[in-house]
Amino acid sequence: MPNFRILICSTLAASLIGCASPGNPTGSKLTDKTPEEYAACVLPKWLAVAPHAWQKSITNGYRITAPSAVTSDEVLEVVEYHDGSRATFYKGSFLSGDKLRQVARECLD
Repeated sequence: MPNFRILICSTLAASLIGCASPGNPTGSKLTDKTPEEYAACVLPKWLAVAPHAWQKSITNGYRITAPSAVTSDEVLEVVEYHDGSRATFYKGSFLSGDKLRQVARECLD
């Protein structure tokens, strides 16, 4: 019986860890903007394209997510990096549009 409990706890822990990671990155760019400045530029533009997008604070930055009912969510993580930020994009699938990536790119400058 104790081994069964360990198995259940291990499975639960593994599933929670999976939720914390958005998957493999599909692109990463640097900007001179702080995470706050960059996220403040990106979020309204993502909301115009994906009205249910949301932002969450993470260690040293933000995660902006645009949920998808058909594919995996679109995720953009922006974290402190040297004198600016590193923005990493996680694309849901090949079926997803490039509009979110395009508006995220517009905010880099």
